[in-house]
Amino acid sequence: MIKALLKKQIMEVFSWVYFDRKNGKNRSKNGIIGYAALYLLIFGFLGVFFYQIANTLCKPLSDAGFGWLYFALMGMIAVAMGVFGSVFNTYSSLYNAKDNDFLLSLPVPPGKILSMRLLGVYLMGLMYELIIAVPTMIAYFMAIKPTVLSVVFNLLLPVVLSFFVLTLSCILGFLVAAISSRLKNKNIVTVILSLVFIAGYYYIYAQSYKIIQSILAAPEKIGNSVKSVLYPFYQMGLGAEGNALSFLIFISIVAVLFGLTYLVLSKSFLSLATANKGSAKRIYKEKTTKVSSVEKALFFKELRRFMGSATYMLNCGLGIILMLVAAVAVLIMGSKLNAVLSEILGEYSTVVPLLAAAMVCMLTTMNDITAPSVSLEGKNIWLVQSFPIPAKKVLHAKIRLHLLLTAVPASVLVVCVCIGLKISMPYVIVMEALTLIFIFMMALIGLVLNLKMPNLNWTDETVPVKQSIGVMLALFGGWASILALGGLYLLVMKFITPLVYLIIISALLAVVGILLLRWVNTKGAKIFETL
Repeated sequence: MIKALLKKQIMEVFSWVYFDRKNGKNRSKNGIIGYAALYLLIFGFLGVFFYQIANTLCKPLSDAGFGWLYFALMGMIAVAMGVFGSVFNTYSSLYNAKDNDFLLSLPVPPGKILSMRLLGVYLMGLMYELIIAVPTMIAYFMAIKPTVLSVVFNLLLPVVLSFFVLTLSCILGFLVAAISSRLKNKNIVTVILSLVFIAGYYYIYAQSYKIIQSILAAPEKIGNSVKSVLYPFYQMGLGAEGNALSFLIFISIVAVLFGLTYLVLSKSFLSLATANKGSAKRIYKEKTTKVSSVEKALFFKELRRFMGSATYMLNCGLGIILMLVAAVAVLIMGSKLNAVLSEILGEYSTVVPLLAAAMVCMLTTMNDITAPSVSLEGKNIWLVQSFPIPAKKVLHAKIRLHLLLTAVPASVLVVCVCIGLKISMPYVIVMEALTLIFIFMMALIGLVLNLKMPNLNWTDETVPVKQSIGVMLALFGGWASILALGGLYLLVMKFITPLVYLIIISALLAVVGILLLRWVNTKGAKIFETL
């Protein structure tokens, strides 16, 4: 039984390699090899990136007598990566597993079930941790002639450090479970946390060079901070250099922390596994139902679908956040941008409104809400098809959601851009009109592509949202059209002023939008009825 549980847990951890969520079946051998090769390529790319960081830090710190600080810093990065990769797996495996009731009904002690679950979390954390640990060792062995003990301890370090990752993942996973159990809309929290991580990642990536230089400039100061605040990493660094006593101290610290965590989990596993955290208590209250129009009901159906999926919001509504961030940024940095553009463009500074319009339109393409909207109906599409309403009204609701969620932040962005760059009022009016028309056209293009290339047989919503050709074409098609219009202006700029060109383009895009809307109302509606 233990062997079966062990096999089940390992297969569950690595199911992303052999299981195709698109059709709900196992991949072929070639598919498994190809998918594994793809992830090895991604991990390899990340490994090269972290090797560059390790290689930059290793030799200077070691020569200055702070080799332990090198291992401490890279160890902290490895722990952060491991926790990031395993914390949500901890939540789903320990605190929100769907098969807990089934496993607890078997003649298997709960402690062994807990151990198998922890093994899955451990393996996931180890996999992410090795992305940093392996480049760290390679950089050290190539830059410094290591001792025998240093080699042995470096090879053992990822295994020991993974138990520290496991301990933190269990604690943070418990916090995630505690917070999510008290929230009504967990998807909003997921979106916020994802955005915070993305922002933090890009900030650290942009500041990585400055961070490395500051470390190399004052290693003693940073080393003292690590000693006093992060003592376990200090001992880990000394141990990685070959200090046996420090390595034993680090192992002891990790063992004690993990032992306490396991003790708490083993005492509370039954209550955690049988707790019903997913459903809040509801008290029936009699309410009067308000009658709404068909259009309003369909619109709120689409809105609930959008707000009910973190994947949908993050991948197809990211432009909302980007446009608002850009609006604030251009207000703050407007004068600097003006100076830079004036210096770069020189006598061609009259095209600034065109560049501003292109930038706004480019950001609006990051919203492709209609592109997967038909596919997201999935196998339940027959429900909306059975409504006694024209199919075109269902499609119009999808368009209206895209327009509302994109047009509002885009209009704010246009105003902020015009204020920040000191663009005259005629351009403000034309840019607003052009932006709204472009959004209308892109909403229809996304819907048309999804009607022509629907996927209703998915088992995971990430398939129509992230792996759809239609979504990709809608995104890159919008970029290509903006670049094409920019290239066209270069051919006619001697004969047409920027303002006139914007007016002409607005009219042309409006005609395209009207033609697309006509197709949606006729052929598109018929396609939707027969899906």
